[in-house]
Amino acid sequence: MLGRRRLGVQLVQMVFLRSVIRVVVVFVAVAAASGRTGLAQPLKAPAAAASAWLNEVTHRVSPRDAQLVARAQATLLGNEVSGKAWDPYLGIMPSLGTYRGIWNWDAAFHAMAVSHWDGELAHQQVEILFSKQLPDGSLPDVIYEDGRMVTTITKPPVMAWAVAVVDHRAPDDRWIAAMYPRLQRLGDYWYLQHGGKADGLFYYSGSDIGAESGWDDSIRFDNGYREAKTDDHRLFAIDLNCYMVSHYRAMAYLAQRLKKPEDAAHWQQMATELAARINDRLWDEQIGFYVDRDRVTGKPGPALSPAGFMPLFVRIASPERAARMAKLAASTEKFFPGMPTAAYDTPAYKSGAYWRGPAWLNTSFFALKGLQQYGHTGPAAAMRETLLGWVARDPSLREYYDSKSGAGAGAKAFGWSAAFTIAFVLDWDNDNLTWLFR
Repeated sequence: MLGRRRLGVQLVQMVFLRSVIRVVVVFVAVAAASGRTGLAQPLKAPAAAASAWLNEVTHRVSPRDAQLVARAQATLLGNEVSGKAWDPYLGIMPSLGTYRGIWNWDAAFHAMAVSHWDGELAHQQVEILFSKQLPDGSLPDVIYEDGRMVTTITKPPVMAWAVAVVDHRAPDDRWIAAMYPRLQRLGDYWYLQHGGKADGLFYYSGSDIGAESGWDDSIRFDNGYREAKTDDHRLFAIDLNCYMVSHYRAMAYLAQRLKKPEDAAHWQQMATELAARINDRLWDEQIGFYVDRDRVTGKPGPALSPAGFMPLFVRIASPERAARMAKLAASTEKFFPGMPTAAYDTPAYKSGAYWRGPAWLNTSFFALKGLQQYGHTGPAAAMRETLLGWVARDPSLREYYDSKSGAGAGAKAFGWSAAFTIAFVLDWDNDNLTWLFR
């Protein structure tokens, strides 16, 4: 039995190495044939540290999960590129065939994943975005390989959490000392310009609300919310407010690491006070779920979604509320078994239509990890297994998955699907991503 397991691991590692080499050879050939030498170029084979890490972790998981981790690492390494637009850093694109640039929150997710085996590469994913930080403290939505940037929107504030996770795995005092004031400016931007100071809760307000949220055409932003040009038609977004809780908790951790106890106390107070407002204003007692709310009318947003589970992920919900939410998670009319981006019974739900119903691994991980942390391991484990089964079925890690059939869709070799595949396998039974919220 042990010999068979070792043989399976060796085969997984062979597949991993061959897949990385194949990706590199194909894209170098394409770049050379097109003469695009001034654009971002894929890099060559995986570092020894990456192979050593894979060899170690694949002995701790099942053969299927070992294969998933190997494929995920190969995807991230295969998407690693150099480019004039982000020199001197090495970036990881979301998908070489679809998304030619470095995207904001994708970079944070990529950083957390590659920090398992390469802390410096993780640092660089974060630094690419902060090298382009705008005067108001915000970060670009994307830096394209030709140097163009999108700055009329940004992306959810997950960078402080990512920096904390990366540092927790591989402590680096100098790096976090350099990042700390930049992260403070980023948090100030959200606080001053997205409702935090004026309203006590946060909302998305870029030129395209859906795109700024990262949920694009989500049903959450129907009824005119996506196109709204004034703050009179905004939603206090439940996920955004929880991301800000994570931002404050991460800042407290970094302040403690930097021996700034007064700062740490301030950030903890900000997190605690925001958590109280979330529980007071974004919980819907009738539905038994956390909701987006209209800034003016107070009415719930157009759809229930995995975003509603975010208070469980950052551990600010009461056990009683978590129990009510677990019932909805286990309901086949709502979220079981595929954790769709809009509840199954939402009138506009479509199982395979981008953000209007498919399952995305990032939002699914936040929701299911939250349920697991509150002891609702039955539905959480069952849905995790469903999702990983869908991922294993497709030869490429896909951008999203049909929440009924499980068919992969969108971009192939997608970076954050790789990152959250690793999280689902290696960070499920521990608090490596959530110790901040204890």
